[in-house]
Amino acid sequence: MELALVSPYLPSGRIKKAVLSGDASSEIIASLADYGIEIIKTEKHPVLPNGLAKHADMQMVNVCRGVFVYAPDTPENTLSSLKAIGYELIEGATRLKSRYPFDVAYNCAIVGKNAFCNPRYTDPTVLSMLDKCGIRIFPVKQGYAKCSTCIISEEAIITADSKIHEKALVAGLDSLLIRPQDSIILDGYDYGFIGGATGLISENELAFFGDFITLNDNIIIGEFLNKHGIKPISLAKGNLVDLGGLFPLCASYNGQ
Repeated sequence: MELALVSPYLPSGRIKKAVLSGDASSEIIASLADYGIEIIKTEKHPVLPNGLAKHADMQMVNVCRGVFVYAPDTPENTLSSLKAIGYELIEGATRLKSRYPFDVAYNCAIVGKNAFCNPRYTDPTVLSMLDKCGIRIFPVKQGYAKCSTCIISEEAIITADSKIHEKALVAGLDSLLIRPQDSIILDGYDYGFIGGATGLISENELAFFGDFITLNDNIIIGEFLNKHGIKPISLAKGNLVDLGGLFPLCASYNGQ
């Protein structure tokens, strides 16, 4: 079966491979396997704190179709697996540090032709590639922009960050502003982010790393998803866990 690399975070058809934190539970991995999805597990970045060390959205950013920019010292096993699929990998110029905001250089939310990030702390290679790919940059104060942004389609997002929400509206996106979801678990932190606890597995299926119904705002989120033709997929029982998001990589050409 021949596979096609997907546009950043926006698959067409059911995906066949994805990147996900190596801390994902066996229940989540098994649920994804039931959907025919093979997972490339990230490994611990040596600089990042334990709760974030295996998060894909801290280690790399899918800047355009077929291209990742990654942080120096990202484990080679992850990079080799991406190369084997056919991705071009570009090492960023910024070395991560263990504390905010010096850990967010690759935490950039790309939604179609729009990107949300804090340019002051975003890696210059990422910024250069976004410009090269014709992606408009909307500056936000939130360094954890990708963590904070649940991408629904190239036209819609969900976020608990009011400034990302405002900039998304300026960009012409349909944005649902929710409360911080203190039901989302993130080890070592008070709570996690909606973007870090989700990821599209097809153009009309959004995977949740736990039971969707446990979200504080599950009703309005469900209504928003339904508005955009998206079905929520719960991958495990219990509260959602922020794992740094799921990065869809490739799908079969006919979406089967």
